[in-house]
Amino acid sequence: MNARLSLAATHAPGEPSDEEQKARLAALLLELARCVDPSVAATLPSRLEADPRLDAMRRVLLERERVALAQLQEKFDDPKQLADAVGSVLPAAFALAAAQDDRLGLAISPTVERATQASIQKNPGRMVDILYPVMGPAIRKAIAETLEGSLQSLNQALKHSLSWRGLKWRIEAWRTGSSFAEVVLKHTAVFRVDHVFLIHRKTGLLLAHVARDDATTRDPQLVSAMLSAIQDFVRDSFDESASGGTSSGGIDSLRLGDLLLWCEEGPSAFLAAVIHGTPPAMLRTRLGETLGSVHDQWRGALEEFSGDTTPFEAAQPLLRLCLLSQAAETHRKVSPLMWLIPLLLLGALGWWVGQRIIERRHVDAYVSSLQDQPGIVVMNAERRDGKWLVSGLRDPLAAQPEALLAKTDLDPARIVGRWEPYQALHPAIVLKRLQATLDPPPTVILAQDASGIRASGNAPQRWMEKARAFVQTLPAGAPKVDLSALKDVQDPDYLRLRDAIQAQLIHFDFSMPRPAADQETKLDTVAGYMRELVQVARDQGFPVKVTIVGHADATGKDTSNLALSVGRAEVVRSMLRARGVDPSVLAVRGAGPLEPLRPGASEDELSMNRRVSFGVSTGD
Repeated sequence: MNARLSLAATHAPGEPSDEEQKARLAALLLELARCVDPSVAATLPSRLEADPRLDAMRRVLLERERVALAQLQEKFDDPKQLADAVGSVLPAAFALAAAQDDRLGLAISPTVERATQASIQKNPGRMVDILYPVMGPAIRKAIAETLEGSLQSLNQALKHSLSWRGLKWRIEAWRTGSSFAEVVLKHTAVFRVDHVFLIHRKTGLLLAHVARDDATTRDPQLVSAMLSAIQDFVRDSFDESASGGTSSGGIDSLRLGDLLLWCEEGPSAFLAAVIHGTPPAMLRTRLGETLGSVHDQWRGALEEFSGDTTPFEAAQPLLRLCLLSQAAETHRKVSPLMWLIPLLLLGALGWWVGQRIIERRHVDAYVSSLQDQPGIVVMNAERRDGKWLVSGLRDPLAAQPEALLAKTDLDPARIVGRWEPYQALHPAIVLKRLQATLDPPPTVILAQDASGIRASGNAPQRWMEKARAFVQTLPAGAPKVDLSALKDVQDPDYLRLRDAIQAQLIHFDFSMPRPAADQETKLDTVAGYMRELVQVARDQGFPVKVTIVGHADATGKDTSNLALSVGRAEVVRSMLRARGVDPSVLAVRGAGPLEPLRPGASEDELSMNRRVSFGVSTGD
């Protein structure tokens, strides 16, 4: 409506009529439709003559598309821009094409092969540098395995070169045209694969396991976890890639005594074979081929593994192909008649020499046990007239050599002892001499410590004067005897509790650090006495000390018995502390076998000496 009014208002003489203008406007609209829609341009031919206004309108309407087409043309004309645009979408395009089918790989394979061949021909050294990180370790590994087999072959060849079996093998080598080393390796390279483990590399879980029927089988899952842990430790600890070298990976061979562990690694899993003996290089090849077959057949299951090992049960027949073995060659025994006399003579000589060696070792052990005893000094041990003469110095209070001899496998009739008496100044001997001479009352404790010998407890004044007088008679060089801790306390309650505590004995089973099961009541009783004793001492204003003395029987070495006695005393102290006894009044001491309750070697006497006794004293 507005267009019609505008046309009518602007109509002037000499100008086209309204109908003509409408016709021109219709033609213009058709021409615009032809420019915008190609389908219209194809069906409707142009009816307008060239009009600059139409070109101007076309430029206004299609300016954006023209600019986009110009930019696109510029990218096509510029090689750098074209390469950047194609490179940004090429990886995604390759991945999409590869996921759909194999046509892309088949199409570009010939081109890649020709390019690789041309690169190698042009610059072989560059290709060597590129492949070295991959091929170098493999080459070194193959060389090492070959050298190991060669050394084993050389070893066996040298070992059997001068034997009857070696002569037989030389004849076989001459007859077959093989080398002597090859024949030796053929007959001596005996091996047996007992276990094969298929382990997921990322998680370390056991996927499949096969073993020989006669192989000892532990927990396969535990073995798999340990192997994975070892591989990860080696890989993390000795990885050379962080320093610019190639990754060393995990272990591929590990010798554990008679067992040999071979590992073959793949992208998603690795094989571990437990081997007895020395396997050939062929077994390594078999493991690699088997691992490759596993990756080919179960690639998807390996990459998507989430803990379910059911798909890999089908791999057990494939793994069983690796359970190879080679039995040792059996030889027909030659009649020993021709060698009987030399063998008998050699056996008799070996027996005689062996007996002499065994006897010498027993004598050395006997002499060593004598030297370990305080108060005994061995001066000489030699063989005379078919007997062994052992001589030296011995304190009368030292252990009897005959008792030590009875604990050995020597014949007493073949051992002659010659001992000169002397007075030893060893603290243990001095302690025995003090006990034998002074005959201390039960309330006095004589103990050996780092500074010498210390006396503690309560004693009559007369006995203390006797002890002080005896100490003055000790020779120079004797250990120090400290009598300052002796007290003379006559409080009735103290004496009653002291006697009650010192009368208690806690018994132990053989070689056990904890009291016997039936000693709990005694421990309760002793703890009650001790709590009352501490209270009496506090009320009277004097310090008190309870020494827990551990004892052991005379079986075994003194050093181990001493340690056992100290341990028994420590255990009793802990049990008394748990029963409310003040820990500040408790002390421990180990007497070992030096203070037997009942001397003797019978079981009853020995059991009485497996005990803990108590000593009560005043003072710190």
